[in-house]
Amino acid sequence: MALFIFSFCLCLAIHILYRYRQKRFFPRPPGPFGWPLIGNALQLPLERMHIFYEELGRKFGSGILYVEALGQPIIIINDVQIAIDLLEKRSLIYSSRPRSVMLHDLIKADKFFGIMEYGDEWKNSRRIFQQYFSSKNMLRVEDKILTFVRTFFLPNILEDPENFDEHIRSCIGGASLSLIYGLPVQRINDPFIHSIAEPSKRSGEAASAGKYLVNVIPILKYIPEWMPGATFKRVAREIRADLNRITNVPFENVLKNMRDGTAPESFVSVSLEDHRHRPNFEMQEISIKYAAAQIFGGAYDTTIASMKTFILVMLMYPDIQQKVHEEIDSVIGFDELPDFSDKVRLPYLSAVLKELLRWNPITPLVIPHCTTADDVYEGYYIPKGSLVLANAHAMLHNPDNYPNPEEFRPERFMKGGAEILDPFTAGVFGFGRRICPGSHVAQSILYIIAASFLSLFDVKPVLDDDGRPVQVKPEFTTASLQSAPLPFKCQITPREGKNVENLLQDYMGVDVL
Repeated sequence: MALFIFSFCLCLAIHILYRYRQKRFFPRPPGPFGWPLIGNALQLPLERMHIFYEELGRKFGSGILYVEALGQPIIIINDVQIAIDLLEKRSLIYSSRPRSVMLHDLIKADKFFGIMEYGDEWKNSRRIFQQYFSSKNMLRVEDKILTFVRTFFLPNILEDPENFDEHIRSCIGGASLSLIYGLPVQRINDPFIHSIAEPSKRSGEAASAGKYLVNVIPILKYIPEWMPGATFKRVAREIRADLNRITNVPFENVLKNMRDGTAPESFVSVSLEDHRHRPNFEMQEISIKYAAAQIFGGAYDTTIASMKTFILVMLMYPDIQQKVHEEIDSVIGFDELPDFSDKVRLPYLSAVLKELLRWNPITPLVIPHCTTADDVYEGYYIPKGSLVLANAHAMLHNPDNYPNPEEFRPERFMKGGAEILDPFTAGVFGFGRRICPGSHVAQSILYIIAASFLSLFDVKPVLDDDGRPVQVKPEFTTASLQSAPLPFKCQITPREGKNVENLLQDYMGVDVL
């Protein structure tokens, strides 16, 4: 018996060793030379990483790359088909998220399902989201969005066009706050909307490997806060307090309103009622609370960036703006405002919005995935625990699929005057099981704001002291986590031939919704 057990263990060990060595014999994907211990850490930029990896892919002639930083293997995917093959067809391996010491361990943000590791808790949180924001419930979602566009955004633009940036925030933040929590929102300078901007930005920075050394050297998390160089611990404490505030305060308000019987319908109130009589209600209540904050934060920044990019594009391409004006006028006329039922009759505007997301993908590197097992793809070895970056910018600027990709050409998405489907643009919202679950909501918001805005207003360049138009050069934030336009100036004026005040008379003067 002892000989049998020894022989069995020996065979098992040989089998495991063979399998391990077999995988190790496969080369890793192509990439630059790395130094011992530090790998490519000194070669990787902290800004415009999507551009760096795009150029690196051209240098090596490969749609998949490998770099390593201080022992962390990183896989970069620049090709949409490779992204589909790995992130969708092998989603069981590629659906988790990397763990950030700063974000997960110090800030304690691991309850937000966008950065949650793949598992039952993540599945439950995503299911809660999808139950409320499913396609069958989109009518109530669209009604709420339309109300905020007409009551907040358009009147604010008419009264104060120079601060269009702030009006976009008020509209999108207000609609999100109302949809998710059902709470009253001020048309101008709502305090809660203003309070979330900085914590949201700092949370995103906390996930970056290059921003805080503790993400690279995890053992630093154990040093006391008072020690020199431990500033990151104070920052983590501040961000944690801010996130707790913007997660708990609106949620507690909904609970109070539900107890009083005054809570309007919202994601939180409906989700709580749906789960109230289930045996695990206390756990579901926590999931709903964090899902609500996640939805608000996720929708807020990205949709604002998309709408600002839209106004920038209309400023840069007046001929495209004119074509959208003409299409809206031919379909809607001069005495009505667009609604969601008009979308199918506005194919050129739809093509403009698709090209907008292709031309400047809001999340150029998407949110990183993490492998949970070793894998071999096309003869390349991909280690377990690899950071996987899907480079949406490289995919959507591939000249094989989009000739002259730096040009803004909506006609890419039209044929014979009709809008066409394009499978390559799917990468805008991610891949596989971690694809953005609210992409249909985001696209609806972008459509109705864009259509309503251009139905009433012109976007023109400001004039210099000599009365000549000032040309705007498109510039974007340098972080690869999100690409938003840097501040720019323009003139927004009511369109000639449109009685804007008359069209908005039923929506003016509302200060709180």
